Amino acid sequence: MYARVERESMTGETDTPAERGVWEPIEHRFRHLPVHLALLHTGKVLAFGGSGNDETRLHDPYPAELFDPRTGAVETVEQDLGGDLFCVGHAFLGDGRLLAAGGTYRYDGQLDLSSVPGLSELAGRLGLPNDPAFPPFSGLDHAYLFDPEDERWTRVQDLRAGRWYPTLVTMGDGSVLTAAGFTKHPPWVVLRKLERYTPGEGWSVLGGAGRWLPLYPRLHLLPDGTVFYAGSYNTHYTFPFSLRSFPTAVLDPNARTWTEYGLPNEEEREEGASVLLPFRPDEGYRARVLLAGGGTPTGDEAIADAEVIDLDASRPAWRSVEPMAHARYYTYAVLLPDGTVFVMGGRSGKKGHVHGVGYDPETGEVASAPNAVHEAERFDPETETWEPLAAMSVDRLYHAGALLLPDGRVLTAGSNPKRRVDERRIETYRPPYLFGGPRPTVDAAPETVTYGEGFEIETPDAGEIDEVVLIRQSSTTHCLDTDQRFVELPIDARREGALAVRLPDNPNLLPPGHYLLFVLVDGVPSVAPFVRVGAST
Repeated sequence: MYARVERESMTGETDTPAERGVWEPIEHRFRHLPVHLALLHTGKVLAFGGSGNDETRLHDPYPAELFDPRTGAVETVEQDLGGDLFCVGHAFLGDGRLLAAGGTYRYDGQLDLSSVPGLSELAGRLGLPNDPAFPPFSGLDHAYLFDPEDERWTRVQDLRAGRWYPTLVTMGDGSVLTAAGFTKHPPWVVLRKLERYTPGEGWSVLGGAGRWLPLYPRLHLLPDGTVFYAGSYNTHYTFPFSLRSFPTAVLDPNARTWTEYGLPNEEEREEGASVLLPFRPDEGYRARVLLAGGGTPTGDEAIADAEVIDLDASRPAWRSVEPMAHARYYTYAVLLPDGTVFVMGGRSGKKGHVHGVGYDPETGEVASAPNAVHEAERFDPETETWEPLAAMSVDRLYHAGALLLPDGRVLTAGSNPKRRVDERRIETYRPPYLFGGPRPTVDAAPETVTYGEGFEIETPDAGEIDEVVLIRQSSTTHCLDTDQRFVELPIDARREGALAVRLPDNPNLLPPGHYLLFVLVDGVPSVAPFVRVGAST
């Protein structure tokens, strides 16, 4: 059970759960650092981190785990893999399996360069840390599928090249596009070439579409089938990206061409978040992206800036909106069923591993960093404003993550302030809408829905339902989630005990896969069943 918590706001007024939500008492934990999180269509959360930022575990990585939010049970996936899944990319296939590609072939820092004369000064001019590790991480070329039904990994065809910190994004045809990542062998550069995984066929190179992109580039599939790159750079490897930031651009995978839209207004977005804002039918499923938080090169200063770009505008360009209340390195963003964007975690000031932070000798838990941000916030895409939410108990810094659960709560886990200091506690948040009145219910919905066809949702609240939305299951790591997307469905008709809705006929708007189906009354959502979106068979 959760406790009703009232706290004093910055204005001295009392905020209630209906205004700020509630963080539930911490009861559960993973056994290992959950660098990667994914919501499976069975309702369980898959968590894994391979060696977990511990070079001594490279050849003996930690196993994956499964957390059931309904029961609190944590199970270990007892399976040895042939490679280290630390810092892979991942995305869901149309059948609900998770594709994980890349990972760690070798850790960084095998050569000690700290004593080289003049190196610190040169590093500063180039945007490198003062004690650069050489060589950098090397990318693994493995690929695996995790099956939620039998809860096992299967190795599939290897990538054409090793990739450490790649991004994967599921396309409208069910294939998965893969971009960026450090190579397996010298010169350890970020790959230009793009690869595509087609289920049943394996990997192929998307010839002619190569482009220099930073590590874990923020990519999103747009309704016209193009792929949006949010620009600047994302991760803590700032060189050579600190010399030349990478402009926002859109890839046409059929023409294999890129169109550039310039840099964000605040181009230094290291460890920030990008989110596809809700697609709504009364707006023609307009594509907009929110960019929030991050920081400057080499970890000098966190920022609170936020920007929005409208990709349906005649001349798309980033537009600054109200900033967050808190500057955040490590910005974790989750789309909520009421259409707002929940943001949490991070730290102000300088970024990087937190020196001096370890395990509290009294509690045995990871100690809190002095500049960690605990207060959450949410962004309203309609008003483009932020409001404060309740503060969590645990730091969520590097190697943390957050995702939406079917019951409307948000789960967050992980944090790794420095190597071998691993936050394993799981914390869950109940947003304000869970205190907004009685929840509507879904009695029945189809297991599978087909593009362009109508279907019924059985609900005793049919007369009061004002929104029906689909939210794709999430898989997230490193402030990045290419899977999450929110699509409102138009309500065609009502009868006693049922709603008739129709699925859009555009697979680029709703890539094949599993989605949470929420019905809402005045912003209060139901518990969501999973439905599988795909073409008729």
